[in-house]
Amino acid sequence: MEVSQLETVLLVRINRPEAANALDRLALTELRDVVVRAADAEDVRALVLTGAGEKVFCAGADLKERRSWKGREYEARRPLVELWRQLERFSKPLVMAVNGHAAGGGFELVFLADAVIASEHAQFWLPEVQWGGIPGGWATQFLPRLVGPVRARWLILSGERLSAQEARACHIVTEVVPKEQLLQRALTIARLLAEQPPTAVALAKEAVRQALSMPLSAGVDLEDRLLQVATMAPEREAYLAKFFGPREERIS
Repeated sequence: MEVSQLETVLLVRINRPEAANALDRLALTELRDVVVRAADAEDVRALVLTGAGEKVFCAGADLKERRSWKGREYEARRPLVELWRQLERFSKPLVMAVNGHAAGGGFELVFLADAVIASEHAQFWLPEVQWGGIPGGWATQFLPRLVGPVRARWLILSGERLSAQEARACHIVTEVVPKEQLLQRALTIARLLAEQPPTAVALAKEAVRQALSMPLSAGVDLEDRLLQVATMAPEREAYLAKFFGPREERIS
């Protein structure tokens, strides 16, 4: 991983261009450790994840490594599960800058983001069924919720590629921009989100995360409890003052 901090935003780049930025066990472990440290770092208020180069964001699992597992494939995917869990529970804004193709696990990464900025030439697809597997990064759970069960089954079974604009129409991508504007736009979005009250951000993310796995009535009750916590946060008065202060001082 290539990691740099730009004020309150941590920029993380999957740096394996020779392997299409595929995630082998080492890369998965490194990225998990970066996310864990960022979650605890007081000077990090948002994280941007992108890939090295302009052609590929992330090709998912490293298939060359996976073929060597032979019978241990499910057990050996533990680092992926650990990383996904850390990203799912990451309480700070998480922005994905999809700089190229996002295949398999690279596609599934974007389901965990709070904002997905994609370059115009980016494509998204799930090839797992074609080589005798099924998606293992939660696409079977997220896609039906986003595009409906019929379209989800088609994308998973056929491996059809979505363009960046098609992914945006499916509510998978937030914005599509020219490749030369991608990183700057992702950083701008991350800085905007980093300015929001951290307690409110964390609680809002938790409410939405829990909404995917609970009935509406339980979700409403959870929202009410989290709202009460948010209103008691120590930074709330300062953010209220900024919001209702002169226009130029407002947090937008």
